[in-house]
Amino acid sequence: MRVITADLLVAAVTELSKGTKLVRARDVFAWCDRLQVDCQAEGSKHQALWDADLEEAHGQRRLLKFKSGDSKQSRVGWALTAHGTQAREAAARLNWREQLWTGEAWEWLGGCAPRPQLERTRRTPSIPALASPRSDA
Repeated sequence: MRVITADLLVAAVTELSKGTKLVRARDVFAWCDRLQVDCQAEGSKHQALWDADLEEAHGQRRLLKFKSGDSKQSRVGWALTAHGTQAREAAARLNWREQLWTGEAWEWLGGCAPRPQLERTRRTPSIPALASPRSDA
C-alpha cells in the first residue's frame, strides 16, 4: 500500500474538486481507501495525511487549506489554488477560514480561528407533562 504524499494529496483534491471546489478531509479519506493509499502510516491518526499537507505547504503550494476551528476535532478541507474564489465562498458559508503556512507555523487568514457555531435546538422534555385538571364542570 502506498503512503500518501503531497503529490497524491493534490491528485485527490484535483479529482474530488470536479464536484465541489472545497474538498473535505473525509472525502480525501474515502479517496485514499478506494485507491488503497495509506493516510495514517506509522504515526497517530491520519498522520501521513497531515505530513503530506505540510509537505505541500512547504513546496509548490498548489493547495489552499481551510479549517473550521483550532481543535483536533475541527473539520479540514483543501482547494486547488485555481479554485480559490469559489472555495473561499464555500468556506465562508460553512464558517471555515483559510490557513497559511508561514514557514514556521500555520496562521489563520484574518488573525484568529473561527468560532464554532453552536446549533441551538429546542429540547423537548423526555417525560410528557402531566395533564392539568380541567374545570369544565
